Amino acid sequence: MQNANVLPDENLWAQCVEQWVCDAGILDEEVEKRVQESFTAVPRHHFIEPMYLHHAVKDVDLPIEEGQWLTRPSVLIRMMGLINLDRRMRILELGFGSGYLCAVMSAAGAQVFGVDTIGTLAQSSRRVLDSLKHHGVIVRRGEGRKGWADAGPFDAIVVSYPVLLESELPLNQLVDGGMLVAPLVSNGITRLVVWTRSGETTRRVVFEEVEFR
Repeated sequence: MQNANVLPDENLWAQCVEQWVCDAGILDEEVEKRVQESFTAVPRHHFIEPMYLHHAVKDVDLPIEEGQWLTRPSVLIRMMGLINLDRRMRILELGFGSGYLCAVMSAAGAQVFGVDTIGTLAQSSRRVLDSLKHHGVIVRRGEGRKGWADAGPFDAIVVSYPVLLESELPLNQLVDGGMLVAPLVSNGITRLVVWTRSGETTRRVVFEEVEFR
């Protein structure tokens, strides 16, 4: 087994990302390319504890600080495909945790904002983002269900924690045509769901079942 103190091989990481992106079923070729390039550019070993380095290239959830979790890459890649990740998008992540997905979206050329309820985790993530030169990512401590109205509206909102009530989503902070993706829990089953805003109404599309901590 790989020594926990040895950094994962970047070529292996790139190969894994290529396979996960291929499996994600992203229909738009340009979006698929952008998602692959941005995930390849941000190996996730920078965002996990040294003891878990040998799991960095595996498609598994990994524990981070404050009892939180870094979601498996395949699910994050799928979410990025569903919002059609693009350059110059203004994206809000609710529950940014380690800051990993914020870094990926920033690498894609998006303007990224992050909100997390845990202040110490937000501070730690800010330090990691700065060390990797993702200075354009703006993060703050706050309640996810309130979003970040002062920074909105957003082209996309990504919710990185299981949602129990649709009414707690800040859908009104989307631009017209903007999308919000979240893992929605219903009857004990978690599925990825995308809401698209059209004027004062939203359209909801339910996708596949996922595991989401």
